Amino acid sequence: MKPNGLVLAGLIVTLVGLFIVIRHSLAIPSYWTPLLVGIGLLVAGVIWSAWQRKSKAS
Repeated sequence: MKPNGLVLAGLIVTLVGLFIVIRHSLAIPSYWTPLLVGIGLLVAGVIWSAWQRKSKAS
Protein backbone atom coordinates (compact mmCIF):
# COMPACT_ATOMS: atom_id res chain seq x y z
CA MET A 1 0.00 0.00 0.00
CA LYS A 2 1.56 3.26 -1.16
CA PRO A 3 0.62 6.31 0.93
CA ASN A 4 -1.28 9.16 -0.65
CA GLY A 5 0.88 12.29 -0.88
CA LEU A 6 -1.44 14.24 1.41
CA VAL A 7 -1.43 11.47 4.00
CA LEU A 8 2.36 11.38 3.97
CA ALA A 9 2.54 15.18 4.25
CA GLY A 10 0.09 15.04 7.16
CA LEU A 11 2.22 12.42 8.89
CA ILE A 12 5.34 14.56 8.51
CA VAL A 13 3.63 17.70 9.81
CA THR A 14 2.16 15.75 12.72
CA LEU A 15 5.55 14.32 13.67
CA VAL A 16 7.16 17.76 13.49
CA GLY A 17 4.42 19.20 15.71
CA LEU A 18 4.68 16.29 18.14
CA PHE A 19 8.41 16.74 18.59
CA ILE A 20 8.06 20.51 19.00
CA VAL A 21 5.51 19.92 21.77
CA ILE A 22 7.73 17.30 23.42
CA ARG A 23 10.71 19.65 23.20
CA HIS A 24 8.73 22.48 24.74
CA SER A 25 7.21 20.38 27.54
CA LEU A 26 10.61 18.92 28.50
CA ALA A 27 12.30 22.36 28.29
CA ILE A 28 14.85 21.15 25.74
CA PRO A 29 16.68 24.03 24.00
CA SER A 30 15.21 24.98 20.63
CA TYR A 31 18.39 24.17 18.72
CA TRP A 32 17.67 20.45 19.38
CA THR A 33 14.39 20.59 17.41
CA PRO A 34 15.84 19.63 13.98
CA LEU A 35 17.64 16.66 15.53
CA LEU A 36 14.52 15.43 17.32
CA VAL A 37 12.39 15.83 14.19
CA GLY A 38 15.00 14.08 12.05
CA ILE A 39 15.25 11.15 14.44
CA GLY A 40 11.47 10.90 14.57
CA LEU A 41 11.19 10.86 10.78
CA LEU A 42 13.95 8.26 10.51
CA VAL A 43 12.18 6.02 13.02
CA ALA A 44 8.88 6.47 11.19
CA GLY A 45 10.63 5.58 7.91
CA VAL A 46 12.14 2.41 9.37
CA ILE A 47 8.77 1.36 10.78
CA TRP A 48 7.06 2.10 7.46
CA SER A 49 9.71 0.15 5.53
CA ALA A 50 9.43 -2.85 7.84
CA TRP A 51 5.65 -2.73 7.57
CA GLN A 52 5.85 -2.65 3.77
CA ARG A 53 8.19 -5.66 3.67
CA LYS A 54 5.92 -7.54 6.05
CA SER A 55 2.78 -6.80 4.00
CA LYS A 56 4.50 -7.84 0.73
CA ALA A 57 5.60 -11.14 2.26
CA SER A 58 2.05 -12.17 3.21
